[in-house]
Amino acid sequence: MTFKLRNYLQGDKHIWWIIFILSLISILVVYSATSALAYKKADGNTEYYMLKHTFFLGLGLVVTFFVHKLDFAKFTGLFKIALIACVPLILYTLAFGVSVGGAKRWISILGLSIQTSDIVKLVLITNLSAMLAKRQNIEYKRSDLLEMVIWILALVVLLSVSSFSTSIILALTCFLIMWIGRVPKKYLLNLVLGVIVLISLGLLAGILLKRVTSIEISRVNTVIDRTETFTSLDLDGNGFIGGEFGSISGQKSYSLAAIALGGLFGEGPGNSSQKNILPDAFSDFVYSVLVEEYGLFGGMVVPFIYLWLLYRGLYNINNTTRAFTGLLSVGLTLSIVLQAFSHMIINVGLVPVTGQTLPLISQGGTSALFTSIALGIVLSVTKTDPAT
Repeated sequence: MTFKLRNYLQGDKHIWWIIFILSLISILVVYSATSALAYKKADGNTEYYMLKHTFFLGLGLVVTFFVHKLDFAKFTGLFKIALIACVPLILYTLAFGVSVGGAKRWISILGLSIQTSDIVKLVLITNLSAMLAKRQNIEYKRSDLLEMVIWILALVVLLSVSSFSTSIILALTCFLIMWIGRVPKKYLLNLVLGVIVLISLGLLAGILLKRVTSIEISRVNTVIDRTETFTSLDLDGNGFIGGEFGSISGQKSYSLAAIALGGLFGEGPGNSSQKNILPDAFSDFVYSVLVEEYGLFGGMVVPFIYLWLLYRGLYNINNTTRAFTGLLSVGLTLSIVLQAFSHMIINVGLVPVTGQTLPLISQGGTSALFTSIALGIVLSVTKTDPAT
């Protein structure tokens, strides 16, 4: 009997190709971005981090394979329980989590560091899709949105304490899912205005508290300082732009230098010079290294691949017979694509610097695994729905 891979890799074949292509790009770029670091910290073994990263990518493919064999429409009850558990999980992380970059975003389980936001995103998007699916054939009332809005605001606000940018991306993802899920525009407009008011009041409170009492609210102060650096304005009136260390952003400068050096055709694989001085070149600024080595043309391939993924997510919702699976498919692809484009626009200096990895390309063990789970769910949707 002849072995045929397509008989085992079911679901949307385009998404399987996207996973393979992004994984290949990731191995090449992460190897280059970590070679110097590995030489210093792994006794001259320049392949150390690349091999470790490749292992996690391979493990991610295995996870995607097993997840895509399941029918997630049968597990909505478990996700409801997980939604309730998200609140104490975030609170536990804020109190006892592992601190990285001055913020507690990680928890350690069996020796693995897991970013809490990865779990929250997956659970919230799944539950929001289920809530919207139940209301596709009824006329909306304000009370119908109350449950959705409470959960979205609660989890987004709690996440913003440790990661403001991640909470914004999650809020935008939820908004787009609700828009696609046919929530009336007047309710969506009220929701957007409410979120803007909450964010503005939070930042204003942080500025006033610092001016009056000199007390700093950690992440609020970080957001203000990074916005000051980006706008060159002293927003909190402390006499410094971007905090006491001034307005110079080394990450932004090195990132833009890498992109400029790349030109049209790049310096060639492994020839990045900025990777040795650019902080987090293998994670938060991996796109800059990619552009430096493969040029503008190489850099344009990556956003095209993520747009390809977004197109498949939208295609699947237009060809599904079940509201829940369609919304879940587009919601999870939106989450991945929005994070990817956030990473890229940060790298090219269009918004203030903040930490966002490039899904399936940046080095990151458990982060890659949760992305693999999300894509496995999308593949499960396209496999189990007869219309796709």
